[in-house]
Amino acid sequence: MRGFGMYVLLLGLAMPQNCWAWGREGHRLTALVAEQYLTPETKAQITELLHNESLADVAPWADSYRADHPETAKWHYVDIPSTEAKFDRNRDCPVSETDPKSPWRDCVTDRILYFEGRLGDASLSAAERAVALKFVVHLIGDIHQPFHAYADDRGGNNIRVTFLGSAVCGTYACNLHGVWDDSIIEEQGLNETKYTERLLQEIKSNDWERLAGGEPTTWANISHHYALEAVAPNGALITHEYVAEEAKVVDAQLALAGLRMARVLNRILGDETTPGTQPERKPLPKSETPQAPPRN
Repeated sequence: MRGFGMYVLLLGLAMPQNCWAWGREGHRLTALVAEQYLTPETKAQITELLHNESLADVAPWADSYRADHPETAKWHYVDIPSTEAKFDRNRDCPVSETDPKSPWRDCVTDRILYFEGRLGDASLSAAERAVALKFVVHLIGDIHQPFHAYADDRGGNNIRVTFLGSAVCGTYACNLHGVWDDSIIEEQGLNETKYTERLLQEIKSNDWERLAGGEPTTWANISHHYALEAVAPNGALITHEYVAEEAKVVDAQLALAGLRMARVLNRILGDETTPGTQPERKPLPKSETPQAPPRN
């Protein structure tokens, strides 16, 4: 627990919301950032696969798909216990229930790589590769939501909170996972265009393009680190001080998800050496390992 103010107040709340990951808006924001860093060749390939839909349009898709395909639920997160500092595949990523002999396990770190492979497999149909693209876009967003790399209390879903004086968030009782999915983003009071502009400006101001590389295990470990710092006890009061502090992390994770999404898609679908539309795009040196951006 850090000193961002007195935000702990014990109280009882109703049943928590059944949260997914970033809400619809968070997923769209990650994709809108990514779209600004795609190479022309990558954009052309995406148009061929998605036709009239954009990355932002399909970014929330996997949550809708999950509702009718519950076997995909575990693909959206990885359960790293709060007592552990980093991801362990044997401990945190279960063997597939539907296909125990598969080399691919049921957690977000494995499934990002699985769908990257399918997206790049030219022997698959366009429809199959389009599904893979949708999953890559969504799951890279998921892994950057800190509580999707936190096992305890169902990733914070069971941590009941009151958010800025209200026990109800939308139509559900507030819980910590839902606060990170939606409430902190909504509290910024920005429309989609303005929020995207802010994220792009933060990328440029903080030189976050240098953090655009890495792989899913590294991203999961960073998200887990943030979750450990942001966790609150059951019944906590989430204050304006908490929101102001954690909004910095939310912005960084949304922006980095977009940058890393673009890097992955450019590698698979386009010429990664061709600059995207954003100015001064710098490649990440192979020797540099992405770290969590510092708090301001």
